[in-house]
Amino acid sequence: MMRIILALGFIFALVLPACANTIFSFYGVGDPVRRVDARSRSMGGGGRSLADGLNFSSHNPALLGAFRRASVSLQFMAQHRFLNGESIVNDGDIGAFQIALPMRRGPVLGVGLEPLTDMDFGAIEDRGTGDLKYQLEVEATGGIQAISLGLGHRIGRRIFVGGRINWVAMGTFNESWIKNFDNETVFFSHDKITRTHRGWLPSFGIIYTPTSQWSLGANVDIGGRIKQRQFQRNRFVEQREAIEVETESDVEFPREFGVGITYLAGYRWLASVDVSRGLWHATGDGRFDTWDVSAGMLWRTGSPDVLVRSRRFELGAGFHYRSLYFPTASNSQIDELGASFGVALPFVNNSGHFRYVLEVGRRGDRSKHGASERFIQHSFSVVGFVR
Repeated sequence: MMRIILALGFIFALVLPACANTIFSFYGVGDPVRRVDARSRSMGGGGRSLADGLNFSSHNPALLGAFRRASVSLQFMAQHRFLNGESIVNDGDIGAFQIALPMRRGPVLGVGLEPLTDMDFGAIEDRGTGDLKYQLEVEATGGIQAISLGLGHRIGRRIFVGGRINWVAMGTFNESWIKNFDNETVFFSHDKITRTHRGWLPSFGIIYTPTSQWSLGANVDIGGRIKQRQFQRNRFVEQREAIEVETESDVEFPREFGVGITYLAGYRWLASVDVSRGLWHATGDGRFDTWDVSAGMLWRTGSPDVLVRSRRFELGAGFHYRSLYFPTASNSQIDELGASFGVALPFVNNSGHFRYVLEVGRRGDRSKHGASERFIQHSFSVVGFVR
C-alpha cells in the first residue's frame, strides 16, 4: 500500500497543475493555501494542537513529533465556483504530498511537496477612449509551491516541539495580457509574463498536553522575503516583433501566529478550535491583516487498540471563517465563510484510509467588492501506515 501511495503522489506532483481557490486571487503572491490535512479540513481546519500521530497538517511543525510509525499522505481537491450567482468555474488543486519518518532515537523527519499560494483569474473589459480604445483580456494562473523539510520531537510525556523549512523552489505564475484596439491602424499586442520564485520560509511550533484530555498548540511562521524573477515578452503581431525583458525583485510573506486547543473525550470523539493571525499589512500598501478561525468535531468507531481488527470509521464536521489580505477599491476586507463534512473509510487491516471531505461556503460581497462567489469543494486523501 505504501508503494502505491508513493507512486501516485509522485505522478500527481509531476503532471497536475495547481489551480486557485478564488477569483480574488489575482494580486500579490496569490491566495494563501490553508496548510491543513483532509482530516483537519473536515473539522473546518481545526487541529493544530491534535498530536495523535495521525495529523499531517503542516501549519504546526510540532505535530510531527507525535508520529510513531512511517506514514504518507496525499491530497487532491476539486471545486465548483458560482461567480456572482451565475457563471460556473470548475478547477482542481493538488494538495500536499507528505511523508513522516520516525527515527530511532525519537525525532521524526517530515518531507513534503506543498502548495503555499495559488492564482486563477480571468477578465475582459473595455478601456481607453477615441483611437486608443481597446478591449483588454487578462488571464492569470499558477501558484507558489515549496519542498518542506520538518523535524519534530517529543520532550518527556507532555511537550512536542518542531520546526520546518519551506524551500520555495517550484511553481510559477503565468499571465497573459491581450489588447485588441478598435482602431485597425493600432497594432494588436500580447504580453506574456512568467514569474518564478526562490527562497526559504521557516516556521516553528509547540504543543503541550497537560492532561490526557486537553492539548494546547501554538505556531509561528517567520515570513520574510523571497526572490521573484519576472520574464516579460511583448509581441506586436502586425510587425512580428518581440520585446523581451527580465527583471528580479523581492516579494514578502507575512509573519503569522496561530493557537489551538483540543479536547479528547476518550477515544470516540474530540473537538478542536483554532485561531490564526496573519500580518499582511506590513508586506504591502493597502493590504489587510487576516484572521482564520475554525472549529470542528471528529467521531470514531471501532477499537482504539491497533491490534484489534475492527474497522475504524471517522466522521468529521466543522466550520471556518477567514479574511483575505487583498486590497479593495471600497477599502472593505473580503471574507470567506464555510462549513465542512468528512468521512474516512479504512483499508484492510487498518493500514491506512481514504477520506472524502465536502465543503460549501461563500466569498466576498458583490455590492462591496464588485464580485462574489459561492463554492462547493471536494477533497480526497489517501493515508497509509507502516506497521
